[in-house]
This record gives sequence, C-alpha cells and structure tokens, in this order.
Amino acid sequence: MSHVRITDTLEPAETRAVLDLAEAARARDGVAPLSEQTLLRVRHGAPAGTARFHLAAGPDSRLAGFAYAERAPGAPDSAELVVAPERRRAGLGTALLASLRADAAAEGVRVWAHGRLEAAVALARSAGWTQARGLLKMRLRLRGGDPASALGEAVLPQPVLSDAVARDLVVRPFRPGADDEAWVAANAEAFAEHPEQGALTVADLRQRTAEDWFDPEGFFVAEETATGAVAGFHWTKVHADGAGLADEPVGEVYVVGVRPAWRRTGLGRALTLIGLRHLRDRGLPWVLLYVDEENRGAVRLYESLGFSVWDADVMYAAP
Repeated sequence: MSHVRITDTLEPAETRAVLDLAEAARARDGVAPLSEQTLLRVRHGAPAGTARFHLAAGPDSRLAGFAYAERAPGAPDSAELVVAPERRRAGLGTALLASLRADAAAEGVRVWAHGRLEAAVALARSAGWTQARGLLKMRLRLRGGDPASALGEAVLPQPVLSDAVARDLVVRPFRPGADDEAWVAANAEAFAEHPEQGALTVADLRQRTAEDWFDPEGFFVAEETATGAVAGFHWTKVHADGAGLADEPVGEVYVVGVRPAWRRTGLGRALTLIGLRHLRDRGLPWVLLYVDEENRGAVRLYESLGFSVWDADVMYAAP
C-alpha cells in the first residue's frame, strides 16, 4: 500500500502536481473531483489549523492520490479525495479514506464524492461509509433545444418586487472593496446553518473576486436604502469550459442568499430571475446550480422556474 503523507501546507511543486492530478481525473471522468473551495486552498493555502493535505505517492514517487480535509471547530472534517486515473483499483482510495479517518478531528470526517460515479459509490460501500448529505445539480436551458421537450428553452418572467419591498431596497451590481464586509455579514446570516457557505470570510470572498471568471456585473446585491446593509444577493458565474453541459460557456447560479428578515417577501425569487435573465442576455445556452436536496423550498423554487435535476454530489460519513 502506498504511503500517505499528511501536511498543513503544500510546496509549489506539490501544488502543481495536485492541480495536474485533478485535471487528469476531470478529463477522464467528465466531472471535477475537487470543489472550487478545495482548489483555492491548494493554490493559496488556508488559515492555520484549518487544512490537512493527504498526499499518496506511487512507486515512482510521483503523486498518485490526494485528499483534502477542511477543519472547523465543533464539526466533522469536510473532505474530498482523488486518485490518478492510471493508479486506480490499487487500494489508493481505501488508503486515503483510512488516512482521513485516522487524522480526523474528534467529531469525525465526512467525504464529498462528485457526480455519483460508480467507482466512488463502490469505494464508499466497501468501506462501510453511508450518505450523510446530498447536493442536487440542476440545469436550465436558456436558449436553443427542442421547445416540445422538457429541456426546451426557458421562459423567464420579469422579476417583480412588491411595492413595500421595492420602496426599501435597491438592486445593483456588487462593488468590490466597498461591499466586501457588508456582503460577508449578509452571507453569514443567510447561511447560518450551512457548514461551508456560511463560514466564508472577507479573505475567501477576495480570493474568488480575484479569479479570472469573476464579473461584478453578474453579482447582484439588494441594498437597504435606509441602512446600506445587504438584504440579499445573487452571484452568478460563467464557466468558460462548458462545465460538462456544452462545448461553449455556460452560466451558474453561484449563490443566492436572503437575510432572515427579508425572507418570504419574494426577494429571493426576484434576485434569482434577475441573475438568470442576465446570463440569458449574455447569450449563454445553459445555466446550472447546486442545492441541498433537503432544502425543499429552494428545490421547489428552482423547479418552478424550469430547472430539472441533472446530477448529484454525495457526502459520505464514516461508520
């Protein structure tokens, strides 16, 4: 069995090797094995005490497998793993799972598997891990397709706010630098019970706004006119590589959030439509999104707009 080395930081050569390994797996499987958050941690590092990198080398000392665990106080580690396509079926996945479990915090560890690939399902089953959470991947056609089919071009209604809500809010593009703290505060309130999204910091936000894909014109915030606070937001994203949906760029409902005080006002639906119409007006053929399968309210909202389930990610918990 290959040796697994655990470290809090990566050397530049190790960073390049992990990114190359992730890309090779994405090309083979058709789905990215590591989330954006993990890739950012690989490229930029993580706050002290929050990151554990597991590196499995093959007989030739080259990187053959990788796992990452994000640690937060009082919660199980949140992890992902990937094995080089040419090194699979040799026990590396099992070794990485064992390493994650042995190194985990007292609360244990949970591991995301993207795309419900047969190999990932089989690995989890053989190790006795069970599903703890599901993340639905939904899609909506913005242009083209067969109008008679379920994936025909969507009809997006005008976003409408009630007179009372429209009087107290203005929807505008995000202003990098000026809106950072207000957005992080609103995001923390909107996702207070969400283990990943709600924990984003100003530094996390700025890492994302520095990415090549970031476009402030596609990041909409609803500002309270009386206080200047952010009441809600819809951050869209464009995937230049088509994200497995097309051979051209496609859009994503990156994150929609509404502070508790503004829920049940229609603000979330209006912000969603504003972002969708923005992506459609850019000429994109598809838009995708991720939503917790247990968040039935959000799932119903997206279904009412024409989204359908395309794929899913699964988080597995150790026995």
